[in-house]
Amino acid sequence: MTVSSQPAIELIQRAVEALQRRDFALAEQLSSNVIQRFGPEANALMVLAGVRIESGRLAEATRLYEQARALMPTHIHVLVNLAAAYRASGRLQDARTVLDAALQVDPNFAIAHNNLGNVLQDLGDRATAQRAFERAATLNPRYPDPVSSLAWLAQEQHRLGDAQELAERALALAPKNTLARLTIALVKLRLDDAAASIAIVTEMLREGDLSLTNRIIAQGCLGEANDKLARYPEAFAAFSAANALQHEQCSAIYAHADGPLSPAGIGRIRAFVDRLDVSSWRPAPAPASTPVFLVGFPRSGTTLLDQILASHGSVTTLEERDTLIGIAGEMTRSSSALNRWEAPADGEIHSLRERYWQRVMEGLAGKVVSPIFIDKQPLNAVLLPLIYRLFPSCKVILAVRDPRDVVLSCFQQRFGMNEAMFQLLRLDTAARYYDSVMNLVSISREKLPLQVHVIKYEDVIGEFETTMRGVLGFLGLAWDENVRRYADTARARTINTPSATQVVRPLYGSSRGKWRHYAAHLEPYLPTLIPWARHFDYEIN
Repeated sequence: MTVSSQPAIELIQRAVEALQRRDFALAEQLSSNVIQRFGPEANALMVLAGVRIESGRLAEATRLYEQARALMPTHIHVLVNLAAAYRASGRLQDARTVLDAALQVDPNFAIAHNNLGNVLQDLGDRATAQRAFERAATLNPRYPDPVSSLAWLAQEQHRLGDAQELAERALALAPKNTLARLTIALVKLRLDDAAASIAIVTEMLREGDLSLTNRIIAQGCLGEANDKLARYPEAFAAFSAANALQHEQCSAIYAHADGPLSPAGIGRIRAFVDRLDVSSWRPAPAPASTPVFLVGFPRSGTTLLDQILASHGSVTTLEERDTLIGIAGEMTRSSSALNRWEAPADGEIHSLRERYWQRVMEGLAGKVVSPIFIDKQPLNAVLLPLIYRLFPSCKVILAVRDPRDVVLSCFQQRFGMNEAMFQLLRLDTAARYYDSVMNLVSISREKLPLQVHVIKYEDVIGEFETTMRGVLGFLGLAWDENVRRYADTARARTINTPSATQVVRPLYGSSRGKWRHYAAHLEPYLPTLIPWARHFDYEIN
């Protein structure tokens, strides 16, 4: 309902003003008073939801916004706030649907276009997100948020000059705009002005009004900048602070996850592979098309390999789309589900392959597929049994790197969270997770007649042509000089991994043996990692 009496209107106005000046206790008191005296009212529910958001009670806030929407389905502010709550809780498609409804109500509402851009960016559709931000900025030239988001996108697209210009434009509108300041800090870092980057994020952290997500980004930037200046203790402290914040933020969601990439899921697959006898499997019909899978632990050089291989005229690559996770979730959730792999029902393999290729085509978005198609998703490494079941004649490229550098590098990154990346927020769980993944890869290679080519990141860096000729030969391809121009390929693509800023640079060797700068911090976990270093023939001392 909507109240029209003057006392109610005055109470709601006072509640809104209290919320705007962050007097949350008064805002809650006044909005609750409206509801008690006049019954459910959309604006009062919206204020109360805003208070719940500020206290971290997202689920309660979402329910309140939903109640407000039921009362006033075309209330534009209710819709955009509900969409923001859905986005914050990971319900991205729901958020997009609500924002589409908001734009049906008012196609010229700049905030809705801006928020839609945020959701599309989260969904990985950066091109459409950019158009949404541009529309918002056109509708309201005094609105800094879409301008700062365009600056952030420009930085991701390696257009550093444009990023700087857009960020400065946003700051002219709002001198404390967080995203614009973070963008400039990252641009300074990428232009090797680490000291300037440190100055910016240190000031932002000192001010103390950053959201949790932005504190994580700022601390991560601070860590990278200090690392670049060889200030390793300061860098480790900043990375640790960022990870502790992200761990706190995500613990309730991922600490007890049991999907296929979780430690529990990997344990189930490992137990299944331990008792595996593929000679008893019912043969599957030959697939019409067979992909190549590029796998490996995160930060092992898969993104670099992806850009190099994508530069070859006969190769199409798809970068880090969850083409198999949905299938794997169904087929790894229990021992009985795993047992289905041995003798699937008639037509089931065909159906699963169709689902796989549908996801691939969605990811390629109309791109023409070359003779060799490579599906690059590092942690598909734990799904090698499923990969073999669906595509028994496929080729697998396994990227490896010194395990000590891998675990350190994972600890230093700001990954998008899922049940796997959550394990990388602490060195102890990261080392255990690496051990679990590599044990599963090792036993899968022993039990399954897979065609696997192992490639070391360090060899790509140190012996580029020899190493890449070996990979291309494994794929049945001739040498193509274009593979040397992988950085041009990377600049023209949207790369959704922390390696995006690295693969647009010439090959460099400074990351080899980097773990030694942090040896004291890694020491408790070396007993777990050194056996794998020996396994892959890395020097131990």
